[in-house]
Formats: sequence, structure tokens, C-alpha cells
Amino acid sequence: MRIFTLLSWLLAMGLPFTSKATHQVGGQLEMRAVGDVPGHYRIIVAQYLESGASADRQAGGTLGIFRKSDNVLMMRFTTRETGQRQPVIYANEFCAEQRNLKFIVATFEADIQLTPADYDDVQGYYISYQTRNRNGGINNIVNPIQTGYTFYLEFPALLQNSQLFPNSSPHFGSINGEYVCIGDPFTFPFGGTDPDGDELRYSMVTPLNQKGATGQNGGQNAVSPAPYPDVSWASGFGADNAIPGSPTLSIDAQTGQLSVTATQLGLFVFAVKVEEYRNGVKIGEVRRDFQFLVVDCPPQTTPDPAVQIKNRPKNPTTTICQGDSAILTAAANANWNYQWRRNDINISGATSSSLAVRESGQYTVIVSQKTTCSKAGNSEVLSINVIGSSASVSATGHLCATTGSIKITATGDPDVTYQWYQDNRVLTGQTTDSLRATQAGHYWAILTYTTLGCKVRTDTAILDRSPTVVATIKSSSGFNRICPQDSLPLLGSGGLSYRWQKDGTNVGNSGSKFVVKTAGIYSVTATDIYGCEGTSDPVAITQLAPISVSLDSIPGVCGIDGLAHILTGSPLGGQFAGTGVVGNIFSPRLAGVGDYAVTYTVKASPECAGVVATRLAVVAPIPTIKLVDSLTTYKGNTFSLNPVYTGNPTQFQWVSSRYLDNANVANPLITAIADDITYTLDVKNSTGCEVNDTIHIKVYARVWVPDAFSPNGDGLNDVWELPGIEAFPDAIVTVFNRWGEVIYSSGKGYTNPFDGTLNGTSLPSGVYAYSLDTIPKKPPIRGQLVLIR
Repeated sequence: MRIFTLLSWLLAMGLPFTSKATHQVGGQLEMRAVGDVPGHYRIIVAQYLESGASADRQAGGTLGIFRKSDNVLMMRFTTRETGQRQPVIYANEFCAEQRNLKFIVATFEADIQLTPADYDDVQGYYISYQTRNRNGGINNIVNPIQTGYTFYLEFPALLQNSQLFPNSSPHFGSINGEYVCIGDPFTFPFGGTDPDGDELRYSMVTPLNQKGATGQNGGQNAVSPAPYPDVSWASGFGADNAIPGSPTLSIDAQTGQLSVTATQLGLFVFAVKVEEYRNGVKIGEVRRDFQFLVVDCPPQTTPDPAVQIKNRPKNPTTTICQGDSAILTAAANANWNYQWRRNDINISGATSSSLAVRESGQYTVIVSQKTTCSKAGNSEVLSINVIGSSASVSATGHLCATTGSIKITATGDPDVTYQWYQDNRVLTGQTTDSLRATQAGHYWAILTYTTLGCKVRTDTAILDRSPTVVATIKSSSGFNRICPQDSLPLLGSGGLSYRWQKDGTNVGNSGSKFVVKTAGIYSVTATDIYGCEGTSDPVAITQLAPISVSLDSIPGVCGIDGLAHILTGSPLGGQFAGTGVVGNIFSPRLAGVGDYAVTYTVKASPECAGVVATRLAVVAPIPTIKLVDSLTTYKGNTFSLNPVYTGNPTQFQWVSSRYLDNANVANPLITAIADDITYTLDVKNSTGCEVNDTIHIKVYARVWVPDAFSPNGDGLNDVWELPGIEAFPDAIVTVFNRWGEVIYSSGKGYTNPFDGTLNGTSLPSGVYAYSLDTIPKKPPIRGQLVLIR
């Protein structure tokens, strides 16, 4: 009845029950240093999948490496599946099958080569892998079927303070298949180990969603930078309450062991952040994503397995030599399932009542009913210590191409003697726990333990010499000479750090670039990431003598039709440049009117900056004078001619100079003119371009006013002409009829003489009065005019 109730509940919850369930369960990333070449890493993506057709189609994906400080993409690479897919082992396979808890572990890997010098940012870097989808029956997040995964790993700079910083991320071993019984205390080993011995700290966090999982690119294995979105928790859930319970799901910060006493049925996802610390400083982190199913376990009699070590019935601990085995036995019962564990991890295939073991560890067996989903029984712990299981070698140091040494140390239990070997040859006298190797080869040790007389061979340290450090020098210009008043950067290559020498004397450590300011013999010693050195061939750097450059003056020309000028510079071999310059010719026509800088550049050597001499080339405009040819005025007048100039004239000469206040200015004042006169004006600009013009001035003593005229159309005296009036440009002539009415007024100047009409109508013959104002403030001339028809 309880089984029927459980299965009905699973169906109602929408949890996986048939083989059609094909979604992700969890996973994590791992970054493992290969150890042969600096920067060589194996990236591992471990994915926990629901077994089925969809899981069978799961292939490797694309990952990205990003710089944390600015999220710049450093590298993109693709993983491929390696090895056989492994099932996740459950202690009670019958119950797991009843609940369709059939998971597999698929491992995808990529070997990548990073350049340490490119990964030196103090804030470090991160790797991300994004994929989909989660189970639709998950109870603690919103819209789970449209929610994806982001697997995330941070790692430190590979190069710190010019030194290689070796590091691998935490390693996580096999995982047990487990379900949680509601109301029962539950623990689960979820911790890892660190290959470098760094401290690991664990904490519960919110799982990461795939970036854009529900958007246009949802479901794609996108490579995109942080930040990555969190999953959306359902109401009442969170990172510290992923599985409700008393207590809720939590993790031991030091060991990584999960624990919960669940109070709610369902399928729950969670994530754990594993932070990596070295000397108290965080250097990296990785996130692990997983899920647990909480079910109602029917109350049954719990099996009580009695375990012992064969032939040691009362001792739960024993020691054996490496290569030997110990037999562990449990009470035999044909109705029981058995699942042996080593260090809390289920052992594949260990499902009988006895087990032969050859490895050190803490062994237990989980026993449950074969045909009933009931609570399982846990045995006591049997401890097996294998002498020599910890026997290994470690190496520190490096063998350069011709120098260097490596200290090899063997680790083992106390009370042990050592004998070292190199390439199958006994190393006489090398009987301590370490040796100093100065030659390449295969090294190992035979350890003889006093306890039981066990003999164990360690693993092998394979020592190789690194390639010769080839240091080279190249000048930034491509020439081994220093230009006048300049310096020459030298560029070193072949190493990670550099030490420069001049004439055999150290001149400092300045990285791969050294700026040379004086002649000499230079070399550089390059040091690679192992500390190996190589010195370059010496390079002789010479100093070029300074040069003095001159350019002859360029005479100015008048107008663009002036003669072209042959340019002359010293020393020979330079280059002329400027507007209007072709080769060594300056052409006024090509340049046009204006002032132009013409340069002459000479280089001490082709790679050097040129020394420049400059001259001014002037194509001057030809001046012009705008001045009337003749002018009429009256005797005694004082006035100016106001000529208009172009071409920037600077010299003026008036001939004759009579009546002028200054004959050498642009606009002299003519004072109290008395007689007719002709002036000639000659002007020049600064370039010497010259032009002249002439004006004739006629001087009238007075205006002659005729006393009659006959506007009868015969062509004679048809208008009232006033000879000499042109000398008075401000003159005003007014004519009146006999009643004193104005019938004509000229305005200023008598430009339209009186023709005997008024508004186009001929006036009658008769006598008319007139008034003539010649000069302001001078009394007008008055008289009578006879109009004859």
C-alpha cells in the first residue's frame, strides 16, 4: 500500500518516472595542470544526466575563458567526451529503479595551452560553460524546464611577480546516488580535495542559470561573459533553504559534507561554492550544481549487517602490504541488497556480502531489503591500512639545458629504509628519503617497511632538461645605430625576464625593452619561467654624428607668372617640400599668390628623423590703383582723392607734389588748390611689385550763369547749362515762378539741368527767378532767367 502511494505521489508531482526523462541533474568544472609545460591544462566538464536517449546525444560543448577585471574573452575552446560513461551507483538499486533514479556521469575534456605571460592580471580569470535544461518536476525554482545551467570556475593569474604560479582547481571524485527519506537525518559527502594542498571552504549558494536561457538564444551552448543570472527561487526557498527541513539543507564549511532532515517531499536543486585559499588568500573558486529527491520511505525492520575482517573477527582495523588483500565480510542474507563503500563513496560492482580490498580506506556496507523500499542499515567502519599506499615521490627544482638540479623526495610511513634507482640502475649510497638529481632520467625508490617487511616501489619521477634559452636582440628600427639627438630601443626575446649588459657591465633589469642612448657593445641575458638563463650574441651599437642643414633664401616674385626658382640646400641628398615645389623647383604658378613655407629635410640615416631647414617663398600680388582719370573742382578747395588699392602696397610716390600735404602717403590731402594740375601716383609692395596711375584736376574760379535759354527742341540751348558747376559737387540750383513757387530744384549737384518743364509739362516763356548755392555756408547767388520759346 505504501509503494502504491509513493508511486502515485511521484506521478502527481510530475517527477521522472519513465525512461523519457532526459534532463541535466548537475555538474561542475575542473582545471587540472598537466605538469609538463607551464600553461598546459586539462579542462574537465563533469555532467550528471538522466539516462536516456537525450543523454546519449549529449556531446561536448564550447567554453570561454574571461578576464575578471573587464570580462574580456581570452580564449574559446571545445571539449570532447573521454572515457566510458559511468552510472551513478545507488545503495538500493531496487528503490532507485522504482523511482526512476537512473543517472550517469559523462565527462568531457579539452587540453589547452595558455601563455602564462598573457594571464598575469591580479584579479584573475574565470571559465564558464552554459547548457540546458533542468527537470520539469523541480519544486524549489520557478519555470524549471526553461531554466539552464552555468558551470563556473575561477583561477588565479598564471604569472605573479614575474614568477609562475602553479595551481589546479579542487578535484571531485565519484558521487553517490542517493534519495532523501523525509524525516530521517541525511548526510552526503560533497567535498573535494585540492591537488596543491590549498584550503577549501564550502558554502551554499544560489545555482546559476544559463545566460539568456528563456530568450532568443535559449538552449544554445553560448559563450558569453559574466554576470550570469541566478535561478529564480520559488516562494519560501533560497540558497540556505533549498530543501526545507529541521535542520534545512546545509554544508560543513570545512569538510563539504551536506546534511538535512527534510520536512517536505519533492525534487530540489542546490549549489555549493567551493573557495580555494592559499596562505589565507582566496585564489579561486568552483561551483557544483546538483539535486536531491525527498521521498517517503516506508517503515520496515532495518537490516543490521554484522561486518568483520576475515580471520580478525574482533579487530575492525588491519594492516596489509601493498599488493596483498584483505577480505571484508557481512552477515549473509539472501533477501538483502549489499552496497560496499570506501570513504563514504559507493564502490561499483561491490554488491555481495563480502569484498576483497587492496586499498587503504574506511569501509562500510549499506544493506537493504531486495524487494522493498525500506530504510537501509549501515554497518560499522572497517579500517584497512595498506603499507606503502602513500609511497610517492615529489620533485622541486628544474633541469635547465646545461645547469640546474632537482630535489626528489620520497614519502612513506615511519620506520622505512630507502634505495634510489635511476633508469633501472641502483644509485649506490642513495639511501635517504631524498636525493639531488643533476641529470635527466627516470627516478624512483624502493621502500622497505619494518612493519611486516613490506617492500614498495614509489611512482616514477621523469626528469627532463628544458630547451636552451635562446636570447636575441633586435633594434626597434632594424638598424644598429643611434640617430643624432635620439635614442634606440633594443628589444630582447627568448625569456620571461631580462638583464642587460653594456661593454660587459650590467646596466640594469628593464624587461624586454632597453633604451640605448650611447654607443657600445650590448647583450641581454634572458631568464625563462623555470629560472634558466641564456645570453644573446653581443650587438655593436654605433652613434651617428649630428648634421647641419641649410636652405638658400628664395626671392619673392610678382604674380603667378614670375620666374620659377631653383632651390638649393646643403648638404646634398635632402628632400624639398612645400606648396608649389616639384623636385628642386619652386613654381609660382603651381603655388598661387601667397606666402609659403618651403622645407629642406636631410636624414643622417634612412630610419632617423630628418633635420629640417625652412625658408619663406612669397608669390606677391601685383598692386592695382582705383583712381578716376580726371576731376573738376573749384579754386581754393581742399579735399582728398581717396584712391582704392589692392596688392598690399607699402610705398607711395605722388608727382607733382604741389598742393599735397605729404607726397609719400596713400591718400594725401590737397590743400587750397589754385590751378589745373596732373598728378602721377607710383606704388610698390614689400616684394617690389610696382604700378602707377595718373589723374588730371581742372580748377574753376567760379560758375558762369547764363541769363536766358530756349528749350524749343532745336538742339541749341535746350537746357540751362551752367559752365563750371561741376567744380561744386554740393551745389543746389532752385528756380521759382513769379509767384515765388519752386518749379525746379536740383538737389546736390547739378546733374540734371533745368529743361523748362514742370512734371513733364512745358513752362510758358517768361522771366523766372533762381537761387544757386555753391558751397555750404557761402551766400547763394540770386538772379533772373528768361525762358524763350
